[in-house]
Amino acid sequence: MSIFLLINTIFGVVFFILYAYQGYYIYVVLKRPPRVFPEADPKRYAVLICARDEEQVLGHLITSIKEQEYPKDLVDIYVLADNCTDDTAKVAAANGAIVFERENKTLIGKGYALEFLIDRISENGTKWDYEGYIIVDADNLLDKHFVGEMNKAVSAGNKIVTGYRNSKNFCDNWLSSGYALWFLRESKYLNNARELLGLSSQVNGTGFVVHRDILKKYGGWKFFTLTEDVEFSFAMAANGDRIACNKAAIIYDEQPVKFINSWKQRTRWVKGYFQAYNKCGVKLIEGFFKRRDFSCYDMMMSTFAGTVLSVCLVVLYVVLTLIFLIIGHPLEHALLWLAVYFAGVYFGLIALGVLTIKTEWDMVQCTSKKKKLYCITFPLFLIVFLLVALTAPFSKERWSHVDHVRDIDINDIESE
Repeated sequence: MSIFLLINTIFGVVFFILYAYQGYYIYVVLKRPPRVFPEADPKRYAVLICARDEEQVLGHLITSIKEQEYPKDLVDIYVLADNCTDDTAKVAAANGAIVFERENKTLIGKGYALEFLIDRISENGTKWDYEGYIIVDADNLLDKHFVGEMNKAVSAGNKIVTGYRNSKNFCDNWLSSGYALWFLRESKYLNNARELLGLSSQVNGTGFVVHRDILKKYGGWKFFTLTEDVEFSFAMAANGDRIACNKAAIIYDEQPVKFINSWKQRTRWVKGYFQAYNKCGVKLIEGFFKRRDFSCYDMMMSTFAGTVLSVCLVVLYVVLTLIFLIIGHPLEHALLWLAVYFAGVYFGLIALGVLTIKTEWDMVQCTSKKKKLYCITFPLFLIVFLLVALTAPFSKERWSHVDHVRDIDINDIESE
């Protein structure tokens, strides 16, 4: 048997064993309707926005919050202008937000910004007046039912709830559509399935609410890795604090369209995965084996294990190919099986993209032609992620700003 055939077989079996459960997730989602939370009396919430040089998009977000079909006096909007060099603070204040400013060139990142903002609210004496804190990014837009749906889920007894992450610029190019498809798939076939099965979901950076009891339990916001959302999800699963999902709470996110911005962002993500696992990995393993909590296993697999295994496979291929080259062995077998591996991955990812687009067709603001085209380019988005994972260990750890300039408001989204 060819050594490369053997490698492909071994890795294929390992991947199947580790990820077969996600096939069951798809089955559950296709067979069951999403959970609908009952009506509830409105409670008071604070919306937290950490913004760095976001003057162009911030006003649209605040407008979408103000236009919620929810009592206006029960929603306070807080904006932290974090290390800004533009008029983010002025735009926020002009739109009626409560504004704080932060200058710190050492502690950089969203985790530190959230801690600072929550601490400032505490100093105002209103920290525990809120039922929960809704965390969104400056480039987001909220569906008019978002706060109401979050309140329903919280009133049903959930202390942390994540929403449905859609995109406001799916159609811009292959990069933005790749991001959008990935997050749609996570919302539909991961978090939705977890909710239906009573497991813990994963927050994806934005569009989630944290109950005040959780902040009391953890002493505020204490998650500071390069991917604070992954660290938070890991910590919640490890400690048995379940994250719920409400698919009816829809948020629209802006995706990067420039390759260099995407590369830097995903490099940060990969390094953040390792940081989060370094902090919470042992507790996740203990949670799975001692408490038999499948959410702990799920968190590791969905974020960490696949990246590591894919990198190991590619590195192994490269090493064996170099050995063949040095000893003068023909490279046809190596190249053939490498092509077989990537072809399998490519067509498998196309199938995943097609499934997501087919079931979420009406949720995507894009022409039919481009929806179909971007299913074909979807694997390229993830193959680039693999290349990023290969180089990330050699890059400098840092947070970098991604420009958000999509000038669109919630009425444009709803009309489409």
